[in-house]
Amino acid sequence: MSRDTDSVFDAISRWESRGLIDPDMAATLRLEASESSTDETRKLSQYVLAVTGAVVLVLAAGVFLDWAWPLMGERARATVIALAGLVVLVGGVSREAKERWRPAAYLMQTAGLVLILVSYAYTKLGWADGTLGGTFVGFVSLATPIVLTPRAMKRNTVMPAVHLALGLAFLAVFLDRSTSLSADATIWTLDAVLLVTILVLVGMVRGDVHGERHPWAINAFVTAMAAGFVLVPVTCVAVLDWTDETLVPMDLWLALCVGLTLWGIHRAPPGLQRAWFERLLAYEMFAWIFLGSVTVSETMNAGPEGALLLVGGVGVLAFIHADRHQFRTLMTAASFGFVVPVWWWSVDRGGALGGVAALVATAGFLFWASGRRGKESETGT
Repeated sequence: MSRDTDSVFDAISRWESRGLIDPDMAATLRLEASESSTDETRKLSQYVLAVTGAVVLVLAAGVFLDWAWPLMGERARATVIALAGLVVLVGGVSREAKERWRPAAYLMQTAGLVLILVSYAYTKLGWADGTLGGTFVGFVSLATPIVLTPRAMKRNTVMPAVHLALGLAFLAVFLDRSTSLSADATIWTLDAVLLVTILVLVGMVRGDVHGERHPWAINAFVTAMAAGFVLVPVTCVAVLDWTDETLVPMDLWLALCVGLTLWGIHRAPPGLQRAWFERLLAYEMFAWIFLGSVTVSETMNAGPEGALLLVGGVGVLAFIHADRHQFRTLMTAASFGFVVPVWWWSVDRGGALGGVAALVATAGFLFWASGRRGKESETGT
């Protein structure tokens, strides 16, 4: 039984003991909560089994290719990969309509698209860039998301986001195989396409505040913002020749994502809000722990004290926010955001009596704060 279900059961018992509901109503509510928890667990198990099945399928393909790979030429290998991807993709599409197969169907479609993408990239060994075969493969790569994405937009809210992310990779293959653009120009083109895509999605979301015309747009927008964490460092390192400075644009991109997530949680119209935004905010907190720590160390050269100030400070603010709004996942992530820089600082200051005293004082303050919160819970203040 999940913690959320435990909280529901505790609330039902509290209402019953206070006379707000009678025993019969309490029993009915407990039954409904139990059935809902069972459904959620069953759905989770579907995704776990589907992911496991996808891994086993990849292993089976690896065993087959280990045997057959030396017997085939480069073009035959690319063809085999493409056909395998097509079979998996069609299998996923055919099972999408049935709810019990939906998790597996999404993962099968994603795996199929990845295999097809790999086959397009692998054809470079069989048809060089600029040849008729290479150019043809490039145009087929461009056509793949153009043909498949509109169908996904009409069927579900998950696959359009997958097509968006992989669509950038398909576009990269097209630019590499069918055009004479340099590597830098290709990256700038991908940046421009991502930026235009984000702006288009923003327009769709603003024009459909109830999420009725484009229910897939929110998922696609979040995926587009996540794609920025790939293109931003690639652009900085490969095009601008930045090294440590690359972390600053990534920090700013993360800050933009956090701001948009907070808007989605607290300010967005009800039709645009999603229950998983709180988990997304927690993931962004974990991302900040890593990025912030590396930024402090590599870019700012500020050492553990800087990490305490920036990473730990954000962790404290995130914990306060999580406690105020009862965001459990964010609360856990925020705790790590405070503990990690404290651990870094304590290791760096190992053996110093002042460091020991500071850690003991910090622990004492945390224990006091915990007791204070417990007292507030008892008094209801």
